[in-house]
Amino acid sequence: MRLHVEDPFIRENMKEGKTGLELEFHRVTETGNLAHSPHPFPGSEYIDRDFSEEQMEINTPPAKNPGKALGFLEKQLALIHRKLDKRGELLWPFSNPPIIIDENDIPVAKYEGEKLPNYHYRLYLAARYGKYKMTYSGIHFNYSFSEELLAANCSLEGYEDYDAYKAQFYLNLAEKALAYSWAVVALLAASPVVDNSFYEQGKTGESIFTGFSSLRNSEFGYWNPFLPVLSYENIEDYVESIENYLEQGLLIEARELYYPVRIKPAGRYTLDALRSGKISHIELRQVDLDPFVRSGLDLRDAEFLKLFLIWLASIEMPPLTAYDQLQALQNHKASAAYDWDLARIALPGKQADTLKNHLSDMLDEMKQLYHDDEEALRILAYQQQKVDDESKRYANMVREAYGDDYIRQGLVRAKKIREEFDV
Repeated sequence: MRLHVEDPFIRENMKEGKTGLELEFHRVTETGNLAHSPHPFPGSEYIDRDFSEEQMEINTPPAKNPGKALGFLEKQLALIHRKLDKRGELLWPFSNPPIIIDENDIPVAKYEGEKLPNYHYRLYLAARYGKYKMTYSGIHFNYSFSEELLAANCSLEGYEDYDAYKAQFYLNLAEKALAYSWAVVALLAASPVVDNSFYEQGKTGESIFTGFSSLRNSEFGYWNPFLPVLSYENIEDYVESIENYLEQGLLIEARELYYPVRIKPAGRYTLDALRSGKISHIELRQVDLDPFVRSGLDLRDAEFLKLFLIWLASIEMPPLTAYDQLQALQNHKASAAYDWDLARIALPGKQADTLKNHLSDMLDEMKQLYHDDEEALRILAYQQQKVDDESKRYANMVREAYGDDYIRQGLVRAKKIREEFDV
């Protein structure tokens, strides 16, 4: 199953789709400590919390393109910065956390009433995984192809049941996105430095180079204590493969499966909603916050993620075996290495090679698809710069700018971003 980009209608409309973003930021004091004040936007439709009370999560509605999604995000950020300025608080601009005194310093998000189960779920996560790993922040990129595009592709592939086709399309895309999740990690990684309080309780003020370009995507990131293998054969088998882990007691809810890629129904993410087959979009969950842009995500990177998913949809790839899936997770963790020449990636049917060489090959394939699209080629050239010149990689830039004084310089950057929002 693939997107038939050789068809004139598909080719003309393949970039039609909607983008949604989820971004997480910590609220911090002007000393770089986690804020302990209540969530400042109770009842907001778009501004919530992630794990902790001070870890803000901003959700954008589906937008016509990544630029409009980022525009909406910036409006929410402006509201946040104005409110936080009155409290003497800032938004921490990195995926790695600021100063952490101890586990008691990380306040679990307070939910009450009908949302009380969210509070109990977070208490469970804290007990099972520890609060420290919950302090990673990042970006989830959500994308849906246009209904007209998928309907046309459905006809080309001879499906009669559109909903069944659409579910299988996204399931197939998720399988390919898993196989190539390493590429997103490498190109957008931006978290090589952390305060030593993350590693040693009671210590602070020393900037630690982690040895990774993205700590949260490395082997020391937020992973389940087992290696999941899922079925991508059809939506029923996919749901059942997740359900098996629930029955074994390895998970208590579907959302506890910490995986780089998800297919999502509209509304709440549950197994019943997935089983209904009403799949609406795909979610990439491995993007780091970019501290060099005020929104946390460069428009060129957001546009790249869209091009990346379209390209994946267009390629043929054999089904991943259980071994391939485990290798894909290993590739994902390996791609968080700081040195791309040392990291090795093994893809199904291809010879293992360095991360750098595999990235070049992938970008070359994408350039072939977008050979007649000047804007797309400009976006891909921006990513190619990161491959060709290590000084252009965000992780290297973060280490250079913040590696000697992560907390103090991070606060300087947080205040500069606040100023950029005219606060």
